[in-house]
Amino acid sequence: MTQSELFRFLERTAWDEIYWERVKSRALQLKSDGCTGVPDWFLYSCEEHDIHYRTHKTILSDDLDRDQADYVLRRRVQQGSVFGWLSPISWIRWTGVRIAGNGAWNG
Repeated sequence: MTQSELFRFLERTAWDEIYWERVKSRALQLKSDGCTGVPDWFLYSCEEHDIHYRTHKTILSDDLDRDQADYVLRRRVQQGSVFGWLSPISWIRWTGVRIAGNGAWNG
């Protein structure tokens, strides 16, 4: 997925209830554990991230690489946070998956 396609995807799906219902359903199928090792704040973003890591795709079948999957996680938390781009949780979680997520992506 190109960067511009990724930006459009993030904006188009941010508040789409049907999209998030599909994410929840697919996460259940994949037995997502939600936000691994941290509180389940912004659970929907963690479930979406689990889907991306396990399938290397969005639920819309767009290919993603690991950098894009981690970026989507950070942006989703920012989209849902009152702090927006400055959301500390978004940056902490992004840092965590950048440091510790390589094995999960390849697994």
